[in-house]
Amino acid sequence: MRWKLFIEFCLTTLVLFVVAGDILLPQPYRSESQKLKTNINQFLVSLFPNKKTIDLESIIDVNPE
Repeated sequence: MRWKLFIEFCLTTLVLFVVAGDILLPQPYRSESQKLKTNINQFLVSLFPNKKTIDLESIIDVNPE
């Protein structure tokens, strides 16, 4: 039972640090919160593959002479 409470406390603290760290915390921790947000964003973006677009103009001659 205490482990569940401890894990809930840690997750709540982490979420508050990420969400409100830029506003509420002093400067050394504020920049760490911003770095953490950037790292989380880069990680989530890297989970999705890049879509390769097909350049139709190179395949089809758009301006025939």
